[in-house]
Amino acid sequence: MAIENYVPVTGDDWYQRRREDSEGEFFRKVADQGPRKGEGGSTRQGIYMFTAAGKLLAYKNAGQAPDVMRDVLRQGLREWNKLPAADRKPGAVRADSLPKQDPRYTRRPPTGGLILDVYTRILDRDSAGSLTRGDCDVPGGSRAARDHLWLTEEEWKSLIPANTTVGYQFPLAKPITERIARFHLVDNTRGEPPLWKREEIRSCEMTLTIEQSTVTHLQLRLEGSVLAATNADKEKAQRGFEARLLGNIRYQAAPKVIDRFDVIALGDHWGEGPFTRGARLGAKPLGIAFALADKDAAANQVPPQAARDLEDYFGKRR
Repeated sequence: MAIENYVPVTGDDWYQRRREDSEGEFFRKVADQGPRKGEGGSTRQGIYMFTAAGKLLAYKNAGQAPDVMRDVLRQGLREWNKLPAADRKPGAVRADSLPKQDPRYTRRPPTGGLILDVYTRILDRDSAGSLTRGDCDVPGGSRAARDHLWLTEEEWKSLIPANTTVGYQFPLAKPITERIARFHLVDNTRGEPPLWKREEIRSCEMTLTIEQSTVTHLQLRLEGSVLAATNADKEKAQRGFEARLLGNIRYQAAPKVIDRFDVIALGDHWGEGPFTRGARLGAKPLGIAFALADKDAAANQVPPQAARDLEDYFGKRR
């Protein structure tokens, strides 16, 4: 139903409610017809069904069970069909030029860089100690959460050493290890998580080892460990994640590209944040997967959640 009758658009309310340009004005015009009008700068988050002219047709605060969302989609279609035929025909609304965008709230993947998909899922252990799919009482909390990791061109090229001898080992660059640890080793399965402060990364080590070296490609093994905790004594920390990382990166020499980046972080996470209530009690398994994304796909242009503070994300502010 959604594919046949709607044009899907995604946007981050944090940007949209702040930006001072045509896009921001349009979003606020639509949102102000609903229950969340952003008084005092508060959130206007939600799922909106609206026309190209900006008329709100239906609204839901957040993603719900499929049957609930199907009802909301049907509600939007009913309202659409009530509109005059002239308002529903193709070309009823035209945008003749691309308006200027507020540069303070515009995020684009770094030129020549890499985009990685990041998937997070709660796990559990069965009676034999093997990992299984985790269950959560919070709606949607048992499903995989998604984010993106950005690497600049300079950063991903730093993964390819001058010494290509099999067995050669070297540390992953600090800005990359810190970005992964602070902004991507988080439990975002139940909502928007608090990101780790720099001082909350109690230990962090990631190394690369050359496993294969030929004239056509290099294959590297990534290994690491991270402890993030809100207290230096992890036993006293209200929130934390202790994980190990393992994966492979492949570099093709002829086109000079990384064509594989498969890394898993696995460990025990505990605690919750203001917008991620309903965490399971105690330390429970959490898995996070990193994989190379198609950088040309529209869906993969969505910036990392932590890129709201772009300077901090790229480690430019200390």
